[in-house]
Amino acid sequence: MALRILAVATLLAAAALGLGVVGKSLFVSVPDYIKAVCIGQDVFYLMSYGGAGVAISAFNGSLLGYAKIPDRVDCVASRDKLYLLTDDGLYVFDKTLRELQRAKLDGRVYIPPRLPPVDPNVHVLTLREDKLYVVVHRVDGFFLEVLDANDLRLLEAHRLASEDCIYWGLARGDEVVAYGRCFIDVIVRGSERKTVGRADLVLSLRGQLYVASGKTLTILDSGISRSFPDSIVDIETDGRYIYVLYRGGIAKLTPQLDLVAEARAAYYPLDLEIRGDRLYLATLSHGVNVEIVRLGNYTTGAVVFCYLTIPLFEIIGVDIDGELLADRSCVSREGVLPGWHLLEFWSSGELKESYVVYVEPGRTTYLIDVDPATIYIAAAVVLVAYLLVKPKYES
Repeated sequence: MALRILAVATLLAAAALGLGVVGKSLFVSVPDYIKAVCIGQDVFYLMSYGGAGVAISAFNGSLLGYAKIPDRVDCVASRDKLYLLTDDGLYVFDKTLRELQRAKLDGRVYIPPRLPPVDPNVHVLTLREDKLYVVVHRVDGFFLEVLDANDLRLLEAHRLASEDCIYWGLARGDEVVAYGRCFIDVIVRGSERKTVGRADLVLSLRGQLYVASGKTLTILDSGISRSFPDSIVDIETDGRYIYVLYRGGIAKLTPQLDLVAEARAAYYPLDLEIRGDRLYLATLSHGVNVEIVRLGNYTTGAVVFCYLTIPLFEIIGVDIDGELLADRSCVSREGVLPGWHLLEFWSSGELKESYVVYVEPGRTTYLIDVDPATIYIAAAVVLVAYLLVKPKYES
């Protein structure tokens, strides 16, 4: 049995306000590379490049369903349904991935290829109340089609700009906004159109548009912007604050882009969703890790993780929530979201030990473990030394 020490020490709080606390952390091992993650109220869906879709319970990580899917998809989840957009149409599944309905669309669907976490999380399908919005390329141009989410009937269609430089996406936020590389069409306000230099991601909040390009988030028409340490992967809002997911971290901002809180996150983020007072953060590691964060004013914590071993010819590594932090046996990390986290120790490419620990807000959690082999070797050395020294003392 390995010797294990778990301790908590006080750390000065870095800020008065925080982002939230991790109420649950679920890890799912998948055989193929993940291309899309869709998160519902109590279930999340993983779409892999091997043509597989799986439904996972957000309560305990158990498998709810499995289905074969095309290689290029976009998806959006409601409370009890998954809407899956493919090259050949729109599908509706229940939470066990049993097909309920399908419909052909009037035109072709261009779903941009995505290589997480390098590419931003661009969507061409979104759900607002009981309506689905889909970007479709017809013979006579690009259109935003509006469908009834219950029976997939076409309700209306809006023509979009048809310039060659456009690859359309749909914004997050409280309005239906279609955007491309050159233009932004605000659908709910009629035919309002704005010209932009580049728009990787767009968010709408309280009549204002926020454009993410590379490492920078900018308020359109105002020039106010904020930059981040690495490229922005996703942006979301709870109606009050803006949440920016970038490679290596997550930030909470006011609508004026003032920083409220910031925390470290895995360097390979996949998706960010907000459902009620819960934030779902999906990251890529040796599988997929989904953290369910209860939003609120919780200060960040810190963790010190040590695994004492005699490496000899082994290549050792330590990671937190799937992110490799060091090629040594002891690491420390500050700015960690409080709550449950997965700590792992790898040796020569194989998982040797894993632990789930709770990081308290404003405190440092210490986890120190000793490889049983190290204890045995140390005991053997002591025994050999004793046997060598004992005859001298007896003589």
